[in-house]
Amino acid sequence: MSRSPHDKQRTVLPKRIIVMRHGESRGNLDSAAYSTIPDHQIPLTEAGLGQARQAGAQLRSLIDGCSSPQWRAYFYVSPYARARSTLREIGRAFSKRRVIGVREECRIREQDFGNFQVKERMKAIKQTRERFGRFFYRFPEGESAADVFDRVCGFLESLWRDIEMNRLHHDPSHDLNLIIVSHGLTLRVFLMKWFKWTTEQFERLNNLGNCEFRVIELGCGGEYSLAIHHTEEEMREWGLDDDMIADQKWRAHAKKGDWNDDCPWYLDAFFDPLGESDEEESNNRNPIGPPLYSRSKGNSTAQDSCPSCVCDCSPEDLFSVPLGIVNISFGDDCGKNDPAMNEEMEKDLIALLSEELSLLNAVANDTMEHTKALIMDTRKAYSHYQKEAEKCSAGVEACEEARERAERELAAELKLSALWEKRAREYGWKDNRRAHS
Repeated sequence: MSRSPHDKQRTVLPKRIIVMRHGESRGNLDSAAYSTIPDHQIPLTEAGLGQARQAGAQLRSLIDGCSSPQWRAYFYVSPYARARSTLREIGRAFSKRRVIGVREECRIREQDFGNFQVKERMKAIKQTRERFGRFFYRFPEGESAADVFDRVCGFLESLWRDIEMNRLHHDPSHDLNLIIVSHGLTLRVFLMKWFKWTTEQFERLNNLGNCEFRVIELGCGGEYSLAIHHTEEEMREWGLDDDMIADQKWRAHAKKGDWNDDCPWYLDAFFDPLGESDEEESNNRNPIGPPLYSRSKGNSTAQDSCPSCVCDCSPEDLFSVPLGIVNISFGDDCGKNDPAMNEEMEKDLIALLSEELSLLNAVANDTMEHTKALIMDTRKAYSHYQKEAEKCSAGVEACEEARERAERELAAELKLSALWEKRAREYGWKDNRRAHS
């Protein structure tokens, strides 16, 4: 009997998707490493290599205990050296029969922080990021978490096409485990996209530890959930609030395509309470007229509770404007002559400019210190090479003197040999060598 397209699709869905952060790197130990080593070349430490080997054994044990005997694994890995090294050590726990493929995926690389990273400058920049917001703050010459979100979305689209078109060459009768080895922020963004979390919820998430992983497992109804493998205490430690944990528990048993009415960020986080029917909606609707009209009533109670407008517009001018563009008509100019408001805006602008100048000054100082350090290194190298050159020159002079001394000694020996040969001939000596020749 042939299967329906829906059944066929369900059989090839991965049993679980496991996201793992790389092991401890040199940059995790000393952030100064980023000032001399490109981010994508930062290596793992010895401890990081050990973490990766241990994580590989943990993954193997997890999959063996929760899968069919004929399970398979497919890996996606960031192109950064620390992620590639982590994958290599993880692979020691898997046989070739179990691994059906691996792909280097550039879209799950680390957030770009802007080429070489001067330690003090990055410290000042990250302090600004905390005030601005971690998700939308873009590093100078680098990326924001929102930029990472965009490329992770593209990766997820490709991931689903790989699954739907069976590009992974996966036997549907085998449990498939997709393992993604990447970086802390990238994986948090991945989870945010997968579970449709808001930016506010993302801001509260804690980073994964080195070689720490999250297991997104397929529930009995066809939805994926963190609550199948992980406990409520674990999820709370990661930064999930009560509503997010409740949603994960609901997903563990929900049917694919079901709607969770109790999930606040599906509707309630974006709207005031909505009426169940059109009549209730009509009764709860607040007309625009009374709040505007209350301004012109001398004995209105609304006038006592609302601050008076200090703009130059008269009530007649206000009500002569068409209702549809009332907010546009006076919203930009209202309060322009309010001294207190203007003074407050000037203070905010001055504070913002002062903060920007302080940051620029810190960056300039860091750049100056970095330049001075480079100049000192250059001078040391110059001094070293100059000394070596002087040694070479002294050696050449010594060799030249030795050559001249050898030439003088050779000339003296030739003269002495000629003198002895002359005396020998006077006594009748003959050179038999010349006679034979």
